[in-house]
Amino acid sequence: MSGRSGRAWFVVFLVTAFAFRLCYGLSMPFWFEDERQVYLIGLRSFARGEWPYFGADVVWTGGQLPGALQGMLIRWPLSAWPAPEAPIVLLNLISFSALAFFAWYLCRRLPDVPRWLVWGALFTLPWTLNFSTHITNVSYILPGAILFFVGFFEGTPGLSRRILPFALAWALMGAGLLFVLQEHMSWVLLPPYGAVAMGGLVFGKAGRLPGRRGRLVAIAGASFLAGAAAIGWLLVPTVLRYGADAGGATGALQFAPRSPVQLLKTAARTLSFASYETNRFFGVSTAERLLALARMPWLVPAVAVVAAAGIWQPLWMAVSLFRRGRTDREDWTRVRILLAATVALVYVDYFFSVREPQAHAFYVVFPVAVLFAATCWQLWARENPSRWKRWDRVAAVVLVCGVLAHAGLAWDRWSQDSLYANRAVAAAAIDQRNDRLMGDRRDRMMEKEDYRPRPQDRVADADAFLSAKFNRDLQLGAVRWRRGLLGVSIFDVTIANRSEIAAWLDVQYETTYFGAQGQILATRGGVFKQILEPGDTRSWADHPDGFVPDGTTTATIGIMGAQRTIPVPRR
Repeated sequence: MSGRSGRAWFVVFLVTAFAFRLCYGLSMPFWFEDERQVYLIGLRSFARGEWPYFGADVVWTGGQLPGALQGMLIRWPLSAWPAPEAPIVLLNLISFSALAFFAWYLCRRLPDVPRWLVWGALFTLPWTLNFSTHITNVSYILPGAILFFVGFFEGTPGLSRRILPFALAWALMGAGLLFVLQEHMSWVLLPPYGAVAMGGLVFGKAGRLPGRRGRLVAIAGASFLAGAAAIGWLLVPTVLRYGADAGGATGALQFAPRSPVQLLKTAARTLSFASYETNRFFGVSTAERLLALARMPWLVPAVAVVAAAGIWQPLWMAVSLFRRGRTDREDWTRVRILLAATVALVYVDYFFSVREPQAHAFYVVFPVAVLFAATCWQLWARENPSRWKRWDRVAAVVLVCGVLAHAGLAWDRWSQDSLYANRAVAAAAIDQRNDRLMGDRRDRMMEKEDYRPRPQDRVADADAFLSAKFNRDLQLGAVRWRRGLLGVSIFDVTIANRSEIAAWLDVQYETTYFGAQGQILATRGGVFKQILEPGDTRSWADHPDGFVPDGTTTATIGIMGAQRTIPVPRR
């Protein structure tokens, strides 16, 4: 293939990959509470012309992340293109660019790994598709994490391959740190890496880095500060107005020793970032996954291939961790040490967290997992060239099956959970510059006047949650319960909003299962995550509710509460 033809095909690949990721992001949940609350941060700033001093909520402490970055990444695109899709498009542009930069870097660092594998995997890994394409807090981690860790790889003497200029590497570290700091609490994992990189300059051998030690330290410090300032200016107004602990982040600190078993779980979760782990992304429960596959039986073969790869690949990487390697042994050793140290750091970090370790909460170390995985590929390609030619065909099949599986998921939920389940409400909130049409923000840290409902909004605020009025306004229509595949409990539910003045969202329900003698066998709860405008009637078909308890003969469902908000004004 000629150079010009090759470049043309590469452009086609990039355009296709971006379009696929964007469409997948648009299919992702939009009306769920976490997604809606993050969207409201920027929408409120856009609608009211306020500076967004705080970002996402730290729900378990009642605080918020300081800084305007997250709010402005939603407000800026709405100002340029006042459409509900605008922030999703910008997020995809940013994350796609970051992944392309990371793919370019890995190909330069590991030339024996096929480029199609690096680029194809980074764009289609379940973790990068599900957390970087739609509006939720974790999706904004990836760009900052890639900037920081590529800078760390190139700014640390023992790891650098001199692919990037030394000053640029440290500037990327500063920018990446301040980016993540305003997006997610996992930023606390990053300073130790910066300390290790600086320690390598001060106490270690300069190694592959050019220049004298004192000059390198000065350049590193100045470049880091310059990169931090490029992003950190969005944090300054918050600190000046509310102080150094703006957002109450220190409330998340609590000493809680973790079981040694958590160390193994942390290692497995870290390796899963670079693999085709699918279980958590095909539904929040086994019942949901089975029901989705029952609706799309043609998807089963692709899902089976991807699921098998998602189990085998982390195990293969774990075994590879203990291989000494015969080629490029020094770099392989350092990458292995980096991965092991990362797992240990995450494990120890959770000794000081109020929450149990969860994979998405340390997704910030994704670049370390991918570097280790790609280095494993290179080691295998160099030491087993004949066998590698067979395995790269297997990798190609997994990539294709991964795309098919995620395309099926997108198709299945497009009309159920995505923006397009009720786009008109989001469009009206933007057009009329009234964020409350999508519900109220759950600001918990401060009761500031500009955070409260405006006088012209004559419907009560979020304190109406669990109000007795929902019993009159929200009425259950047709309800059907049945057993599904392998005993999955399925409800078909219709709810009507009879109110003329209020919209309702996040409708809480309770299901009750009865035995043959009328005894209650189990009760469960859940939420219908949609907005019902006055006069609206909505139906949820094939709604899973776990598995049917043994001995169940009948089951019922009832509305337990909802959040009231103002409706879209009728023209």
